[in-house]
Amino acid sequence: CRFCIIYLIFAEAFNEMSTFQKVVSTWLSRRFPAELAVPGDNVGLTVSALREVERGGRATVMLCVDLTEQVLADAVGNHHANFIVTYSPMPLNPLRALNSEDVQGRIMLKCAANAVAVHSIHTAADAAVEGTNDWLARSLSSGIISPILPHSELIDAGHGRLLRCANHMCVSALVERLKKVLQLGHLRVALNFIVDDNNMKKAMESCFVQTIAIQVGEGSDVLRHCQSANVFITSEMSHKDVLLHNSQGVIVILTGQSNIERAYLRHLRQGLQDQLAGSDWDVKVKCSLLDRNPLSLV
Repeated sequence: CRFCIIYLIFAEAFNEMSTFQKVVSTWLSRRFPAELAVPGDNVGLTVSALREVERGGRATVMLCVDLTEQVLADAVGNHHANFIVTYSPMPLNPLRALNSEDVQGRIMLKCAANAVAVHSIHTAADAAVEGTNDWLARSLSSGIISPILPHSELIDAGHGRLLRCANHMCVSALVERLKKVLQLGHLRVALNFIVDDNNMKKAMESCFVQTIAIQVGEGSDVLRHCQSANVFITSEMSHKDVLLHNSQGVIVILTGQSNIERAYLRHLRQGLQDQLAGSDWDVKVKCSLLDRNPLSLV
């Protein structure tokens, strides 16, 4: 029929317009809706590529927490990246000028010169269903998971997660599980009672918890709204806030800045690879090996 012919023509035309960067960016935007991000956060496609990947050609997507000059040089020079997914926004704030005197300007100019698109997920990923907080909660234990600050419109989305574990678990088991999930050798733990270093292991083995509140990043602003948790897990927290929550009977576990995000990107890499497996391009999705926490334990 005439309607079917018109539909097929428009469908074919739409398919031709679906460029590689549009396919990847659209999937990311649906997975991490921009309306979930905190106000002013620069999420979404922040740098567009003027030169597209030919249909049927090879393409590389690189994932990183921080798009530094070193990460970008490796992505372009060694991996021929076409698209970079960065957790932290690039640029962080709107730029009044774009020049090589500023590090963000140099990065964006190099992306443009090498036809590399950039998409940031940041706090949209923090709050999304199956986003960073959601993933970490599900990785720690079975149980009931709910947002600490639910989104007004998107069901089950929102900032922070409260995990009500199916069973009680000792703090030592929780710490070891968290280290395994994040691939870390050390965590910072503040128990809600005074204990010296020599007795720390025994204290954690004898302390049992069931409700865990999680917020990636500097979590105090979100976690303070959670009154029922035995444990707070977050990246960073000020000294005074750690003392405050300890005084309220809450154990605080700090993972260090960017470690939760980097572990989540390893999880996201496989999901994005699977999503693009049936696309019109031969796609490789990689996590940058040069993207690391700049701070080291010595």
